[in-house]
Amino acid sequence: MMGYLLLETAAETPVEVDPLRLALEYALYAAIIVIGLLILWMLKKKDKLPKHSELKKSLESLHGDLQSLQNAEERTEKSRYDFFKVISKLLYRTDKLVYVTDRMAEKERDGNIDNVSDLLEGVRNDLAPYKFGGKARDDMSGIAAAEDKLKKSVEVLERILERDDYLKSRHVK
Repeated sequence: MMGYLLLETAAETPVEVDPLRLALEYALYAAIIVIGLLILWMLKKKDKLPKHSELKKSLESLHGDLQSLQNAEERTEKSRYDFFKVISKLLYRTDKLVYVTDRMAEKERDGNIDNVSDLLEGVRNDLAPYKFGGKARDDMSGIAAAEDKLKKSVEVLERILERDDYLKSRHVK
C-alpha cells in the first residue's frame, strides 16, 4: 500500500525542467570529459619512447659533453661546486637514458638495446664516485672509462640502426 501511495504522489507532482540548467550541466560534463582527454593525451605524449635515431643523437650529445668535461678539466681548474654541477647533470642525463633504453629493450624485446642499457649503467657507475667524493677530480680514469663505454654504446646503437635499415629495405620489397 505504501509503495502505491508513493507512486501516486510522484505521478501527481509535475517536474519542471529548466532548459538553461540542463544545458549548463551538459556543458560542464562535456568540459570535464575534454579536460580528461587532454590530460590523457599529454601523459601519452610525455611517456612516448624515442626513435632509435633520436636515442643515438642524445647518446652522442652525452658523449660530447663528457669529452668536453675531460678536455676542460685538463685545460682549466674549475671550482669544486662547478665540477659537482657538471657531474650531476651528466649523471641525471645518464640515468634518464638508462631508463629510456631499459623501457625500449623491454618493449621491443631487443637484446642489443639491453646491451646499450647495461653500458650506460656502467657509465653511471663510473661517474658516480666523482659526485659523491669517492674519486678526486684529478683522477680522470673513471671519466675515461665512462667515455669508452659511452663510445661502445653509440657503436652498438649504430649497428641497431643499420639492422633497422636492412629490415626496412627488406620489408619494402
